[in-house]
Amino acid sequence: MRAHLPKTPPSHAGLALQRYLPALGDEGRAARALLEGIQDSPISPDYRGFFERWKEALEGMGAVFLEATTRTPLAIGLGNKSPLENGLAIHHTYGVPYLPGSAIKGLLRRAADKSNLSKEQKDVLFGEEPDPKRKSQGSAAHLVYWDGWLDPTSSQPFQKDVITVHHPGYYAGGKTWPTDFDDPNPVAFLSVRPGVKFHLALSSPDPEATSWLHLAAELLQYGLQHLGLGGKTNAGYGYFTLKLPERPKSQAEQGEALYQTYRLRIERINGRNAAGEASWFKQELSKHPPAVRRKTLEALLKQLEDWRLQKEAYYQSLKQLLEEA
Repeated sequence: MRAHLPKTPPSHAGLALQRYLPALGDEGRAARALLEGIQDSPISPDYRGFFERWKEALEGMGAVFLEATTRTPLAIGLGNKSPLENGLAIHHTYGVPYLPGSAIKGLLRRAADKSNLSKEQKDVLFGEEPDPKRKSQGSAAHLVYWDGWLDPTSSQPFQKDVITVHHPGYYAGGKTWPTDFDDPNPVAFLSVRPGVKFHLALSSPDPEATSWLHLAAELLQYGLQHLGLGGKTNAGYGYFTLKLPERPKSQAEQGEALYQTYRLRIERINGRNAAGEASWFKQELSKHPPAVRRKTLEALLKQLEDWRLQKEAYYQSLKQLLEEA
C-alpha cells in the first residue's frame, strides 16, 4: 500500500492517525510525515461552540474552574489504542487533546496522599471504599472530576515527538547485551506541546460543598506543578502552571474584614454621639449575616459599655441584634 497523505493539514488528529497512515515498512518515514501534518493541523471551528456549551452547563451547576497551561510536553494516554507504538488522549468527535477526568482524580489522590488529610476528608474527596468488617458498602465521592478541555484559543496544540531506543536488540528480548555499537531506533509519536491551555472543572451535587471544591483545586495545583500528569513524568513530561479560581471568603474572614472597616469609627464613639452612631450601626449591620456581623457588634457593645451606656435603649437594641447571631 502506498501513502496517500492529505495535501493540507488534517482537521481531525484522531481520524488522521486511524485512516491516513499507510502500510509499515518504510522505516517510519510515513509516520513521521503524518505527525508533521497533524502538528500543523488547526482546531475544528465547531469545537468552540461545544466548549462554550460545556462551560455554560457547568457554570449553572456551580462548578469551580481551573486554568492549566502545559509547562512541558504532555504525553497522556500513551497506552491508548493507536496504529503507532504510542497513543494519545484525543477527543473522538472534535480531534483535540483532552485530560481524562479519571487521570485528574488519580493525580489528585496522589497529591492527597502527600498531604495531611484525614481519612474522613479523603472519603469526601474520593469516596469510601467498602469495608466488610464494618459491613459498609462504601460510598461515591462527593465531588465530580470532569474531563479537562482544551482552550479554543490554543491553536495547533500537537507536536511531533521522538523516543529513541538506544539498544533495540536488548529491549526486544534481552538476548543480546547492550553495547556502544548498537544502532539507535528513533520512534516518532504525538504529544501536546508546551504552552497549551486546558480548562478543568470540579463540581458537587451539594451546593454547600464550595470549600471542598477549593480544597480539591489546591491539591490539584500541587499535583500538576510537582507530580505531573500522564506518562513520562520522570523524563519531564506532564507538568503545568495553574491559575486557581478566587476562593470565596469564609464568614469568619468576612466578619474580620467588616470589623477592620469600622474599627476606628467604633473607637471614636463617646457619650455625646453614641445614640446617632448606634442607630446607624444597627441599620448597617442588619444587612449582613449574623455570623459576619458578630465581631463588629461585640466591639460596638464593648465601646458602649466603657461609656456606661448599658441602660440605654439603643444598647439593648444592639444586644438583641447580637443575640440573633
